[in-house]
Amino acid sequence: MTKSRIGFLAIVVAVAGAFPPAVKAQDTHFKLYGGPAYVAPMSDSDVTLGSLSDTIETEKQVGWNFGLEGRFTPWIGLEVDYVNANQDVSFGGSTIGDTSFSPLTATFDIHVVHTRVVDLYLGPSYSYVNWGNIHLNATGEGITGSSSDLGADSSTGWGASLGLDIGIGDHFIIQGGLKYLNVDLEMDNGQTADVKPLVARLGIGVRF
Repeated sequence: MTKSRIGFLAIVVAVAGAFPPAVKAQDTHFKLYGGPAYVAPMSDSDVTLGSLSDTIETEKQVGWNFGLEGRFTPWIGLEVDYVNANQDVSFGGSTIGDTSFSPLTATFDIHVVHTRVVDLYLGPSYSYVNWGNIHLNATGEGITGSSSDLGADSSTGWGASLGLDIGIGDHFIIQGGLKYLNVDLEMDNGQTADVKPLVARLGIGVRF
């Protein structure tokens, strides 16, 4: 064995020995968490409602989020989470109604740092989004010429997720993260509102 390899191994052993056993490995296999979620649409688009064409967008809003993760190894996990937020819908700068944004998302988590105190992970996501019908207010009814709600279809799309857990003792965590979802709001009238939201979450959880 060369001197350089011996020196490298000595450094690895020294670094590993610098961490106490409780900090070295994140060996838990199951996690539950929940808390508020901030949904921030990152896109908008021009659509035609009734006889008018203008920009439509969904507004930023705080909702709630809960989820769970199962760990196959200290490095790899599968996470499933659910978000629900009620969002105002604006058209040409005026609020015309509101809709509900409810994505169910699966994420393949790669834990790049996985100690008992700090757990940093990221990975690709895939979401099924249940959009609620757009409940039109008086302004919206005037634009569309209808007194009924404007229907919305469910959608699916890929995304990316980043998360961080801070351990408090053996079982409790403070949890935060960001998730980008490449999904839009498709309406029954054939128009599509670009949304592509960024979801920020902060919560508490338990791990076993």
